[in-house]
Amino acid sequence: MSDRTIILTVVNETWARPDSILDLFLESFRIGDGTKRLLNHLLIIAEDSQAFQYCMSRHPHCFHLKKSRKKLTKIPSGTQGNNLMLSPSRLRLLQKVIELGYNVAFTLYPIDYETFGIEGDGGFFHVKADEKTYEFIKNCYVKRVLYPDSEHQSLCKIIGNDNYIDLIEMQVKYFNEVNFGRLCQPCDLNQIYTIQANCCENIDSKIHDLKLVLDDWRNFTELSANNASSKWSPLSWRAPQKCVG
Repeated sequence: MSDRTIILTVVNETWARPDSILDLFLESFRIGDGTKRLLNHLLIIAEDSQAFQYCMSRHPHCFHLKKSRKKLTKIPSGTQGNNLMLSPSRLRLLQKVIELGYNVAFTLYPIDYETFGIEGDGGFFHVKADEKTYEFIKNCYVKRVLYPDSEHQSLCKIIGNDNYIDLIEMQVKYFNEVNFGRLCQPCDLNQIYTIQANCCENIDSKIHDLKLVLDDWRNFTELSANNASSKWSPLSWRAPQKCVG
């Protein structure tokens, strides 16, 4: 992108396999409103060799994070499990990217991009590459090393509980929830940029309902292209069918 922003997401073998969340993620870029070009700015971080090999078969920009100090716990079949959103290895990678001068749009799990892309538990955030952000990420890394039991905290919890942000006078803004839909709630397709899918624990159910979302988006854009009414009734939003909000 012209402002040196890259999109980062993290996957493992559960999320990167045939007919997977990753496939839906990439497809959402292709069918989104002006989002296909963003694929060239998407870097997918694979945390195991199987995910890396599958990623390379689907996308040109994949990185194998080989030096994770703590591997993901093997996830039971059909569940999403608990990833470490800010594990030391991820923080070091994020710190390096910022050090190189790239702004980062980061999502822990893949996210369906409709006008900008489906997001899972862990959140979505954008950070600018400047000295304050670099110091903040470095501080997070030190804390993860010193207090490894706190790894499961999300970035939002870190920000809410960290006085270091005030100390370095770092500015934090939250996204408008109107533009970030939720899988288990009806959404206005005229307004949303992404769909969060963190209400669903079962991966098979998540994939089923996210496919409905993509189909609804295709129908919505087809109606718009045919000059039909651009208003979108919540009754037309078919998800969730298998996920529970």
